[in-house]
Amino acid sequence: MTPQVFRDVDILASLAGIMDQHTKYYKDDFDLDKSIIHALSRSSDENDRRLIWLCRPLGTHCLRERDVFLEGTHENSVFRFYHEQTKDNVLAYAIHLKDTDGSIVKGDIYTLDYAQEVERLPLVSCPIEQVTIYYPDGNEFTVPYKSMRGAVNELSKVHGDPASFRYHPESEAELGMILRRVHCNRDRRANRGSIDLYLENLRGGSLRGELKKAKTEVQSPAQKAAKKDQQSL
Repeated sequence: MTPQVFRDVDILASLAGIMDQHTKYYKDDFDLDKSIIHALSRSSDENDRRLIWLCRPLGTHCLRERDVFLEGTHENSVFRFYHEQTKDNVLAYAIHLKDTDGSIVKGDIYTLDYAQEVERLPLVSCPIEQVTIYYPDGNEFTVPYKSMRGAVNELSKVHGDPASFRYHPESEAELGMILRRVHCNRDRRANRGSIDLYLENLRGGSLRGELKKAKTEVQSPAQKAAKKDQQSL
């Protein structure tokens, strides 16, 4: 299916519409997503304004795109997990936050082929060299990535639990080139679409799935056996 881009839309309202159709349980995950999006929409760092959003029947995830492309990060592992370890039906989107107007965050949403994106990730992700650990008391420490766990254990005895992390690749220039290429290809391949029409189609697909499920559940044992026999021929 040709990827689409929905430009200059209300990001939170659009994602909520997708979640309402696709996510059945753990919808409160989206409360965390909203707080992440609000916080990053105010950042002056363009990397903070590029996100990956995953929508599943059992919850959602909002990931910083830069970290998805770094080997071994939490974001990289989460992005790969549902394709490599589960059979979840995952809808994936790239998000570009542009500006805010009060509580409304505007930007672009790109549809992604989740399986394809995961399978090519090892070819374009970068190894991590260092990590900066930020603490609530204002202190920050940059340590080698390989000794990160031990450093966190020691530093947290004095400074408490870390507030956040920033990962530094072996080559910042290489990571920047990869991200620029990804963004360029994404813009080149995506057709401009309507978020309202996309949500309507998603809603129609969900309804058809529910009707099909209901129809299957009301079949008599004899009908189910007959259908199974036909499929085995």
